[in-house]
Parts: sequence; structure tokens; C-alpha cells
Amino acid sequence: MMRATARLLGVAGLVVALACGATAETRLSIGQGRALAIQLVQNGQATAARAAALALLQRDPDDVVALIVLSRAERDLGAFKAAQKAARHAERVATRDEDRFGAALAMAQALASDGRRTAAQFWLRRATELAPDARARAVAVRDFTYVRSRNPLKARLSFGAFPSSNVNDGPTSNTLVVGGIEFVNPDAVPLSGLGFSVGGDLTWRLPAGKEAGFTLGLSADSTRYILSESARAQVPDASASDYATSGLSLSAGYDRRFGESVLSSTLRIGRDWQGGAALADWSQLSFGLQRSMDERHALSLALEVTDTRRKDSDIRSSQKIGGGVGWIWASEAGDRWASRLTLGTVQSDSAAIARREGELRLDWQRAAPVLGVELSAFATLGLAQYDRALPGLATRQDVNARLGVTALISKVDYMGFAPEVGLVLSGTNSNIPALTTRKAELRLGIRSTF
Repeated sequence: MMRATARLLGVAGLVVALACGATAETRLSIGQGRALAIQLVQNGQATAARAAALALLQRDPDDVVALIVLSRAERDLGAFKAAQKAARHAERVATRDEDRFGAALAMAQALASDGRRTAAQFWLRRATELAPDARARAVAVRDFTYVRSRNPLKARLSFGAFPSSNVNDGPTSNTLVVGGIEFVNPDAVPLSGLGFSVGGDLTWRLPAGKEAGFTLGLSADSTRYILSESARAQVPDASASDYATSGLSLSAGYDRRFGESVLSSTLRIGRDWQGGAALADWSQLSFGLQRSMDERHALSLALEVTDTRRKDSDIRSSQKIGGGVGWIWASEAGDRWASRLTLGTVQSDSAAIARREGELRLDWQRAAPVLGVELSAFATLGLAQYDRALPGLATRQDVNARLGVTALISKVDYMGFAPEVGLVLSGTNSNIPALTTRKAELRLGIRSTF
């Protein structure tokens, strides 16, 4: 008790001394006063730290260190708005990156404590950009990861541009033989061009006990094209707007953890557009199970039922049921691998839609960057056997393949976002030559590095 009383009296003496202007400097320098204020707030003595910071601010209202200490002290005392005000003032008057970093970190902490976690994430991204060294940046990234994990609201935005050799999925051959008669469609050719895409997801998670929760989601995406000069020369009547696609969907999900397993279910409804006109309304019910087998291996199971109602042609409406099994593992070096086999059947009154299909997918993500570049890749191989033949044609059989590699240039970073470059090659081999396609796309985008 005696020691605590003496400490409080010492702090009180410091506050009085600092408030006395020139006289204070003969007893305790301003630098020593700032150091003590920092020590007080780090030791959890928020009231004393607040008093010391206010005394320093009487001498200089733009004292950045005092403002940051005041922000932290006010937050510890539950005065979140005052903490934000002090941090905002500090960030505005700071001239050095290390001070701006401290102010941004203090602002993020005040916002997070006030329940404004999305705004806190923005300030933590700002802190990563202002960090004076790698250690300080790691602190901001750590705090960002923690705040994000506790934020019920999650948002994702994506932007991309991609030169494409085949924006219209045109066949490699525009000759179709029906009943021994050859037909040539001069417009059915691959058209090259430049695509632009934008997309976003917004999800809100509502806890339902310690091991469960509900999730509400909204997703939207849109892709537009510009045809190349050669494409316009090939097909003068072609319009890039005919190949534009958009999608909008709502979702509601529930997940629950059982020991090492997570069981989830999701209902999604959405609408797709093509060429500016509504293409289809769809609804999907999915179930998933993921179980961790050990620290480096996990098993996943999935089941999906999808009902699609076409707006352009009702006969092309369909019902699809599919299931999949996946295996996720990490190598000793830390590289992440994932494989998945999916099988499904599509029922429809249209011979161009009804089919049985299967696909094998393999994903890889390298653990360690190579020269500041984070590498990942994927490959898929799919088979589709159609149920009925189109008039005058054989029953369709397709082999689909895709191969992609992506490089995230994490060394070129701004607020945790870095440029991403990818190459995707895809193609379909069909027993009907007019349905065989080839496509190559160079994808350029921006992605978060953490």
C-alpha cells in the first residue's frame, strides 16, 4: 500500500511539473516525460498515463507521442470516441513514418475496441504501409489477422483484366456435318479480345453458440469485353456486349463443429445475365463435411443439388445433383496441396444439356515465395457424356481440361494488396468437331497478401 501510494504521488508530481512549462524542464525533460508516459500506459496504469499525456499536451497540443499515449489510455479506460479523436489528431500532425504508424495502430485499436472492426482493418492495412521496419509490419499484420477473425462482417473485392484468345468460346472448326451434309458458319470462330472483371462478396456471421453459426451472404460479379481489331475484321457484325456476363446471388448457411469435423449447409439463390438479358434463375442446396485427420491432412465431402430455370429457353432448364470427395495435405516444406473428385448428373428436356459428368482437380500453393513471388497452380480434367444425340449428330462426348499458374508479386505491395499475374489455358475436345474449343487467357489482377 505504501509503495503504491508513493508511486501515485510521484506521478502526480510529474504531472504538476510538466504542466509548469519551463520549470518542468529543469526537473524532467520532455523526452523523459514522454518515456514515462509510455511506460505508464504499457504497464496498464491508464489513469496516470492519461494525466501525463494531458500534461504534455498542455505544453504542445501537437505532441504526437502524447497523443498516441492518450489514445491508448482513453481506450483502456473505455472512452473509445476520445481515443479515436486523439489517434486521428496524432496521424494528422505526424511527420515521421514511425509516428504515423503508431497513430494508425492506436486508431485501429480504438476502433476495434469500439466494435468497428471493419474500419479497424482499414487502419491496420494503413499501418502496414507506414511500418518503419519488418518487425513493425509483422505486428500490424498480426493484429489485422486477429481483428478479421473476430469480425462478423467480411468483404472481398476483386478486379481483373485478361487478354483472351477466345472471348466467345468459338469452336476451332466452323464446319458442321449433319446427315452427311456439310454446313459452314463463318461467324462461328474464336474471337480474341480484352476482358475486364469485377466481383465482390459480403458475408455476415451470426454465432449460434460456441461451436456453431449462421452466415448470410451477398455475391456479385460482372465481366465485360473489348473485341480486338482482328476479331472485328473476322466478324464485322460481332458485338462485345453479346458476350458480357453478370451474376448476383444471396446465400444463407449454417455450420457446426464436432471435435475435428465441421458440418455445413448452404442455400443459395441467384440470377445470371448474358448480353444484358436475364439468362437464368437458379437455386442451390449444398452440404459439406471437412475433417482434420492430423496436423497436415484433412478430408472433405460435398453434396450439391441445383435447380436452374432458363429465361432464354425453358427447354434448357435443368436439375443437377453432384457430389465430391477431396483430400487436403501439406508437404514437409509447407507447400499446400488439394485434390478433389466430383461426379454429377444433369437432367433436362434439352439434349444439349442432359448429361453425366465428372472432374478431377488438383491445386498447389508454394509455402515460401520465390524472389518475392508467391506461386500457385491448378489443373483440371473433366469428362461429359450427354444422354441423347442432337438431330443428325452423334451423341456428344467431351473431354475438358484446364491448366493455370498464378504469381502474386508480394514485394510490390500497397496496404497489403499486390499485383497478381496468371496464365490459364483451357480446351474442350469433342467428338463433334464444331464443339471443340481452345482458349488462352493472361489474367492480371490485385489480391490481398494477408
